[in-house]
Amino acid sequence: MELILTNLLLIVLGGSLGSFASMLIYRLPLEDVGISLFKPRSFCPVCKNKLTILQLIPFIGYISTKGICQACNARISPSYLINEILIAALVLFIFYTMQLSDPRAWVVILIVMCLYVQSLIDFQTMHLFQPLSIILVLSGLILNILTGFFTIPLDSLLGLIFGYGLLFCINEVYKLIRTRDGIGSGDFLLLAGIGAIFGASAIGPILLVGSSITLLLYAVNKEKDRELPLGFGLGIGAILYCLLFIFFSNT
Repeated sequence: MELILTNLLLIVLGGSLGSFASMLIYRLPLEDVGISLFKPRSFCPVCKNKLTILQLIPFIGYISTKGICQACNARISPSYLINEILIAALVLFIFYTMQLSDPRAWVVILIVMCLYVQSLIDFQTMHLFQPLSIILVLSGLILNILTGFFTIPLDSLLGLIFGYGLLFCINEVYKLIRTRDGIGSGDFLLLAGIGAIFGASAIGPILLVGSSITLLLYAVNKEKDRELPLGFGLGIGAILYCLLFIFFSNT
C-alpha cells in the first residue's frame, strides 16, 4: 500500500511539473507581448477564455475535455498531455534510480526540467531562454563542488569554459567564411551549462548526439531553408546522458 501511494504521489508530482513545463514553454517566448509567467490566468490560446480549475488538473484536465476547448471547440494541442506524461515518467525514473530522500535527486529533476523546457522552446521558436541556461550553469557548479555527483569540481569548471568556448570558436570560423552567424549565442550558454553539469569530458558525446538529432530533423523536414534548432538536440542529448549516468551509477 505504501508503494502504491508513493507511486501515485510521484505521478502527481511529475504531472504537475509537466504542466508547469508546458506553461514555461508557451509563456516564456511571449514575454515581449505582455504575457508573463503569472499573468494572465491560464487560457485557451484560440478564444482566450479562462480555463476552469478542472481543466488545470494534470492528466484529468486534458482527458476530461477530450482535448477540446469547452468555450470555442478548438482543438487543444496534445503536447500538454505529452509533457505531463513524459515528465512524470522522468520523475519516476529518477526517484527509483536514486533515493527519494537524496536531495541530489531534486537537483537532477531541476536540471532535467530546464533542459527539457529549453529544448522545446528552441524547437518551436529557434530561441533559448538564457536565465534557464544560467540556472543550469549554477546547478552544475554547485552540485559538483559540494558533492562531486557528476564530476569533480575542476572538470565542471573546465566544462563550463570549454562548452561555451567551443561553439563560440566554431561560430567565429563560420563567420569568417559566410560573414554571418551560424550558431546563436544562446547555444553557447546552453552548452556551457551542460559542461558545468557533466564536465568537459562529456561535451564530446553530448555534442555528437545533439548534432545527430539536429541533422535528423533537417533530413525529415521539408523546409530545407529553415534554421536548425541545435539547442533542441543538445538538450535532448544532455537528458539522455543524464539518465544513463544516474542509471549506471546506481546499479
